Amino acid sequence: MAQPYAPLLQQMLLEFQNQRLDSAERLARSILRVNSKDLVALQVQGLCMAMQGRVAESIKPFALAATLDSKNTEILTNLAKAQHQTEFYAEAIASFEKLNKLIPNNVQVLTDLGTSYAKNRHYKKAELAFDRAIQLDPSYFLAWSNKGNLFADQGYPDSAINCFEKALQLNPTYAETWTNYGNAFFDLGRFDEACKAHDQSLLCNPDYAEAWFNKGNCLIELKQGELALESYSKAFELKQKIPFLIGQLINSLATQCNWESIEVLLPIALKAVSENKPAVPPFILLQTSANLALQYQAAQIYLRERIPFINDATFDRVKKSGNQKIRIGYFSSDFKEHPVGILIENLIKLHDRSRFEIYGFFLSKKSGDFLESRLVGSFDKTFDLFGIHDIEAQKQVVDQGLDIAVDLNGHTAGARTGLFARKIAPLQLSYLGYAGTSGASFYDYLIADQIVIPEWNQKFFSEKLAYMPNSFFPADTLLSPQEFGPIPTRVDQGLPADGFIFASFNNSYKITQQIFTIWMNLLKKVSGSVLWLSKPSDLAIQNLREYAQKLGVDPNRLVFAKLVPARIDHLSRLRLADLFLDTPHFNAHTTAADTLWAGVPVLTQIGETFAGRVAASQLTALGMGELITKTPEEYFAKALELANDPQALIELRNKQEANRFTTPLFNTKQYVKDLESLYSDLIEKKS
Repeated sequence: MAQPYAPLLQQMLLEFQNQRLDSAERLARSILRVNSKDLVALQVQGLCMAMQGRVAESIKPFALAATLDSKNTEILTNLAKAQHQTEFYAEAIASFEKLNKLIPNNVQVLTDLGTSYAKNRHYKKAELAFDRAIQLDPSYFLAWSNKGNLFADQGYPDSAINCFEKALQLNPTYAETWTNYGNAFFDLGRFDEACKAHDQSLLCNPDYAEAWFNKGNCLIELKQGELALESYSKAFELKQKIPFLIGQLINSLATQCNWESIEVLLPIALKAVSENKPAVPPFILLQTSANLALQYQAAQIYLRERIPFINDATFDRVKKSGNQKIRIGYFSSDFKEHPVGILIENLIKLHDRSRFEIYGFFLSKKSGDFLESRLVGSFDKTFDLFGIHDIEAQKQVVDQGLDIAVDLNGHTAGARTGLFARKIAPLQLSYLGYAGTSGASFYDYLIADQIVIPEWNQKFFSEKLAYMPNSFFPADTLLSPQEFGPIPTRVDQGLPADGFIFASFNNSYKITQQIFTIWMNLLKKVSGSVLWLSKPSDLAIQNLREYAQKLGVDPNRLVFAKLVPARIDHLSRLRLADLFLDTPHFNAHTTAADTLWAGVPVLTQIGETFAGRVAASQLTALGMGELITKTPEEYFAKALELANDPQALIELRNKQEANRFTTPLFNTKQYVKDLESLYSDLIEKKS
C-alpha cells in the first residue's frame, strides 16, 4: 500500500542521491513526524548526519531502524560503523557480532569485528577474527593491515611489520597501512625508515593528516624541528582532533619561539584536557601555564590512551633479614650523554655496596657514547630491555628479585610505563626524570622535597610522596671547580668585551613571551648588557631577534652560545655569565645545578607546579634563598638591582662560593646517604 507521503520519500531520495544532504535530512525529519518508524527515512537521516560529520547523532536513527528491522544487514552495518567511529566499541562489537551471524564468513565483517575487539583491548578475540578473515581470503589486504595494528598496539612491532608488508604487497596504495608501517619502525627506533614510510603514505594521499602527524614525530627524533613544525601544522590544518596533535604542535611552536600561534592554540588545548580529551602529552603540559590539577588530568588521560594493561595484583611484602642487601633497579632510556645520565653517574658510584645491590636497566637503543660505557661499568648488573616486549621484560626483571624499581623516565621519551604497569617490584618509585605526577596507581612513591611539592599539593599527585631532607635533586659534582680549567675569553664566546652578561641556557621551549619581555626590559634598563642564550634552531633565532626588535632592543644584544665539545668546556664558560635568568613555568633543572656549581647566581621565580619550583629547591639547599622571587615584578626588580650594583653582586657570589662546599646541595656523599635512608625507610614500611 502506497504511503500518503510517497512524494516526500521520492523527493528525499532524489536530494540524497544528489548529495544535497541538508535538504534530504530536512525531508527525512518531515517524514518521521508523520511516521516515526519509516525505515527509509531513518536510514537517510542517519546517513546525512554521518556524512556531515555528526556521526554520534547518526547512531540514534540507525539504532531505531535496526530495532525495527533486525535482519537488515545494511542498517546494521551503518549502525556498527557509527558506533565504532564514535568509540562505543562494546556496542559496535555487539552489532558486528549480529552481522557475523546474519552473513557468516564475510571477510569485511570479520575484519571490522576484529578491529572493534582490538580497540576494546580484547586482543585474543581480535586476532581470531583477523585470522578467520585471512583464512577465508588470504588476499584481503585490510585484514593483514588491521592485524598489523593489533600487534603494534600490543607492543610487537616486528610482527606488525610482517603483517604490514603482506598488506602492502596486496595493496601498495593504501595510505593508512604505510603510516602504520612507519609507526612500527618508530617503535623500533628506526626513525629514518619510519619517515620514508610516512612519505609513501603521503604519496598515496597527500591529505592524510595522520601521516603528517606521524612524520612530525619522526622528524622530532631526527632533530629536524623546523620540518617537524611544518608536518604538525599541515596535520592540524587537515584534522585538528588527532590524539595529542595539538600538544605536539604547541611544543613544536614553543621550540621555535613562535608565541603568537601558541597564544591562539593553548586555550583550546587546555580546555580539551579539562574535558578529558587526549590533547597534550603530560611532559609538554609542564612547559605551559597549566596548573597541577590539569597536569594530573593530562597524565591520567595519557595512561588511559597509551597503556593497554595494568596489573592489579600486588607483590608480597618485602622480607629482608639483617644481612641481606637491598636490591635497587634503576630504569632509564637516558643512561648516556643526557642530563639524567650525567646526574645519575656519581650517585650510582657512591651507593654503599655493603648494603645495596644496584642494577641498571637500559631502555633505549645503545648509543655507544662514553658516558653510557661508564654507566655500564658502574652498575653491579646491567640489562638491555630495548626491543623486548613488556611481558618478557617483566619476567626478566622479576627474576632479579628487586626490592625497589626506580623509574627515571616518567612521562618522557623512551619511557617503559607499561612495564611498571605490569608490576616488577614490591616498591615502584618515580624519581628525577619527570617533574610531575605519573597519574598512575602502580607507582608507590614519588621522590620529592618540601619545596618542589609542598604537602598541600599532595592531592594533585597519584603517588605518595617520599621526601628527601633537602633538595630532591642530585646535583652532579664529578667535575670539581678546580678541574674546569681556565675561563675562556669573552671574545672567544662571541660576547662583548665589556658589559653585564645575563644568561639563560634553558631549552628554547621553556622561554615564554612573558619572560622574554622581562628580559628585553632588563636589557633596555642595563646599558651595554647582553643576553647569552643556548643556541636553538635557525628559525627560533630569527623569531627571537624579531621579538627583540619589536620590543626596541638591538637583536645583536642576543648572543647565542657556540656548541662546545665537552661538558667541562660548558662548565668552564658558564663562569663568564654575571647572572643566570631562570624560566618560570619549567625551570632550569640540570642547567640550574650546573650554573650554581660553576659559581654563577641563578635568579628564579618560584611557581606553583613541581617543574616550576626545582630551581627554588636547589637554591634553598644552597642557602641562597634571596635569589628566589615570587612575582614577575619582584624577579625584574631583583635582576635590575644585581645588574646595577656590582658590589652587591660580588657579595652574593662570594656567599654562593662559600656555600658551595658547606651546604647540602653539592654534598653528593650525604645526598646518597639520605637517599639510601629513604629507601631503607620505605622498605621498612612495606615489610
